[in-house]
Amino acid sequence: MFVLAELKHLLLQVLPSPAMMAQGRLLCIQNHLAMVCDSLWAINSMIIIPKMGVLYNMHLQFKKLDRLLDVPVEFADWEIDVAATLTDVGELLGRILDWEASLHFRHVILVELKEMLCCLNSLVLRGSAMGLRRDPMSSMNPLREDYSIVLKDEVVGREEDLEKLIEIFQQHQPVPSNNNDNDNNPFVIVIVGKEGVGKATLARMIYHHTWVCQQFHHRIWVDVPRLSPFKIVNIIRKEFARSINNEEYCDLHRELPLQALWESINEQFDGRRYLLVLHFEYLASLTQQEWNELKNILLCVGGPGSGVLIINRSSTQSISDMGFLHTVKNIRTYCLNPLSEDAWLDLFKRHAATTIPSKQDKSEIDELIPFAKQHFQNLIHQPLLAKIVGWLNHDVQTTFPSPLPAAPEDFYMFSNVRLVNIRVLQYRALLSNIQNKYNVILNVLTTEYLMPAEMAELGWIERHRTTQELLEFMIPRMVSYLCMKVPKDSTTIPRCCRYLRLEINPRATLFRLPIVPIEVSRKLISLILQEDETATQEDEEEITVQVYKKRRMKSATAILKFLNNMLVRLVHLRMLIVETSIIQSLPNEVSMLVNLRYLHLSKLKMELLPKSLFDLQNLRVLSLICCKKLQKIPERIYKLEKLEVLSLAYCTKLQQLPKSITRLQNLLQLDMEGCCWLKKLPEDLFRFKSLRILHVTGCASLSQIPLGIEQLFGLISLVVILAGDDGGFGLAQLQALTNLQRLILQNLERVEETQTEMLMGQQRLRNLSLHWGGEEANDSSE
Repeated sequence: MFVLAELKHLLLQVLPSPAMMAQGRLLCIQNHLAMVCDSLWAINSMIIIPKMGVLYNMHLQFKKLDRLLDVPVEFADWEIDVAATLTDVGELLGRILDWEASLHFRHVILVELKEMLCCLNSLVLRGSAMGLRRDPMSSMNPLREDYSIVLKDEVVGREEDLEKLIEIFQQHQPVPSNNNDNDNNPFVIVIVGKEGVGKATLARMIYHHTWVCQQFHHRIWVDVPRLSPFKIVNIIRKEFARSINNEEYCDLHRELPLQALWESINEQFDGRRYLLVLHFEYLASLTQQEWNELKNILLCVGGPGSGVLIINRSSTQSISDMGFLHTVKNIRTYCLNPLSEDAWLDLFKRHAATTIPSKQDKSEIDELIPFAKQHFQNLIHQPLLAKIVGWLNHDVQTTFPSPLPAAPEDFYMFSNVRLVNIRVLQYRALLSNIQNKYNVILNVLTTEYLMPAEMAELGWIERHRTTQELLEFMIPRMVSYLCMKVPKDSTTIPRCCRYLRLEINPRATLFRLPIVPIEVSRKLISLILQEDETATQEDEEEITVQVYKKRRMKSATAILKFLNNMLVRLVHLRMLIVETSIIQSLPNEVSMLVNLRYLHLSKLKMELLPKSLFDLQNLRVLSLICCKKLQKIPERIYKLEKLEVLSLAYCTKLQQLPKSITRLQNLLQLDMEGCCWLKKLPEDLFRFKSLRILHVTGCASLSQIPLGIEQLFGLISLVVILAGDDGGFGLAQLQALTNLQRLILQNLERVEETQTEMLMGQQRLRNLSLHWGGEEANDSSE
């Protein structure tokens, strides 16, 4: 499912995004991007059905049953090549978004785009040669205007439902003579029904209906993730802005308050009607507060006759399953029933006829009908299963066991897996022994634009642990990375490798790292070098100090030599993790990593950072955890203009931060935990206009919070320790407003009034931890 998730991310979130379109026009490569998009949609249309067949066969093999669906034997190799190519496409598009680098390397990008197109076209031809027919409904962006033609030709048995819903919308259009104040209220309708029954398809039919196109000036489709890291109103705001500006990139002054942004949108709407389609991955997660906030905003936007259509991807029989929404009076529901038997069989026959040339004759197609009718109830009327069985079943004599070995709902869960879940599994395997593994994973997700930096919290992964374990069981070994240990008998690295982990074993005689082929190193996206701590510990116990030091010196030389040779070739590298206490510095060649976004250096015995590090213009996350000999952060740090996360946790010899650090206007998170010698924070801390998270707990030498912290209006998490004369501090009746309710902390004493007033200014604060008594009294923060 990695391939499907990657495709969906590229096709629906990256390529059509306003930022990507703006960059394409800026670089005059919009035509090339359009061709890349067309090729990706072609692959998408070929891969969905056979991939669902592969999943079904996995169920059957697990149940020790005969294979029922005939997937081409070449499909596995083709999928591996597709996965590697999609990873390359994502890397290239990421560099295009970084416009400074793209302007400099415009010629190189054009050459790579042409090479990418050749590779994609080759994959399309290979898929056609295998007999993978294109599914028209998966071959283009469903929001394109000409998608209505595809819907008309491909959808079966939904004409009556479409007419009923259009009639409901028509009945709620305002009458010109009616001056009722409620005319401005948008009409809301929710489509309910079983999962996979076709709710989203019906919504697209409404979205593209001729009457809807004529009646509504703006049609806005919003996909709302299950646990969205963004507030729903922010997601919808961006789509409203895109519709107003005719898909031109416009951030609408991000620094303005949310209410002011909506007022600006309302002015530009100028009384025109809109149809808003909200496609929820899990509607029950919508809270009462979010709904009230959304409803109040929508009441003020658009003209009379505007409408909202809500659909829920998860299995839902009625609106009573949708949390509190069943108590809302002004919402009308429409229950979508499963396809009729005749419609389901019609869809089944269509795909069987187009896939099996030997059964083009009507009489031969009719031979499939008894087979389909026999198992119609087991397949619970779902359109996708009609396509899968009709498309991939080449043997009329083959029969399904009863009951089915797998719940049909599983197909929809796996076909709609979010890329962020796939990435968590991927990096969890790669970073199995890394300290603070989940924190590293979440920061990596921010650099891939899968999660905003301010929402990178450890609890997110824990809440999704069940989903991850299920996916890990269902999804075979990822084809997009290779985890290697060194030394190893075989050092062969396959050409499809894009994510590479190498273990450093200082015990190896004549320590060496494997030679990475040029064609692999030039396409690597992630490189992890990690010391084998078990071997290191055994060395300390078994050998003399002199031998131990000599061995580590040889290891350090080997690692630096490896890095010197590799860094020059890693032109596409986006993530570099080096976790070892063997080496004392990084080579200056690190400046060659022009596309690097994430740099994690842990346990290195370096006292100063190399100057070349600050030439990494695209760096977004810099983590220097447990670099216990690091004494100073250079003033040149302000050159990392795109830096969003800076972690200096447990850099125990660091005493102060450079004054220039407050020039990092995009910095969202600053972590100084465990910097016990840190004496003060920058006096002009208030210049961190974008700062969301500030952690300075465990800083025993820190004596005060700088003046002006009340001006950090965006701060949502503040964890701080202040050391007074007695090693502690207290608070008196401190109240801090959170984003939802007031957080009241009582019975804390002896804090200066100025400190209280500074914290009182935090209107959005979600998390406030105050520690006292030094590092030995962490529990007292309760």
